[in-house]
Amino acid sequence: MGSRIMHLIIADKVSKRLEMSDTSEVLLGGIAPDAVFGRARKDASHFFGGDLDDGTRFADYHAFKEKHPQALEEAFGLGYFIHLIADDVWLKRIYFKNDLKKRVDQDPSLLDRWHSDFPKLNGRLLEQYGASDLLENLVDATLLESPIDEIDMGDLRQFKEEALSDFNYPKDELVRKLEVYSWNEILLYIEEAAEKAIEECTLLLKGSARL
Repeated sequence: MGSRIMHLIIADKVSKRLEMSDTSEVLLGGIAPDAVFGRARKDASHFFGGDLDDGTRFADYHAFKEKHPQALEEAFGLGYFIHLIADDVWLKRIYFKNDLKKRVDQDPSLLDRWHSDFPKLNGRLLEQYGASDLLENLVDATLLESPIDEIDMGDLRQFKEEALSDFNYPKDELVRKLEVYSWNEILLYIEEAAEKAIEECTLLLKGSARL
């Protein structure tokens, strides 16, 4: 799936477009599904359905909506919802479109190159979209307890600190060559994911005091 910085940018774009007043909590929710350790827990936190092997894997954000309707009354839950939508777009636009499963099976070293592209992309994305407000809002994000039982608060606090460390990047990352992804496909992914999330959140929040 996309990096923490990608998820933060997408959540921020949705929050700003819908003029949410609690962007900090939206951002925290926007990284929360990844704040788990172990494949089984990650599958559960992402509400995955289908199978990677046959190209049917998807993030079932509608199942999340049905299980946690009360969480969606809060900014954190909306951020979580946005993350799941963004991951579903990633699967369709990036993962399956580029046949990454088959390519990794044929060349396991591709997985390392795939992950090494994220630090290179993070710095460029922060330069592109602006990091100051994003960083300040994430620093300010607090949550006393998780309204979503798939997420442990201790894990989330640790993961937030890891996300904050992504804002410290060496300048040479800005010029290092990408090995798996292209800059344009990542920009298109972010815009498509944000637009899809805006569409779904608008439907969800229609008639709510948030809009």
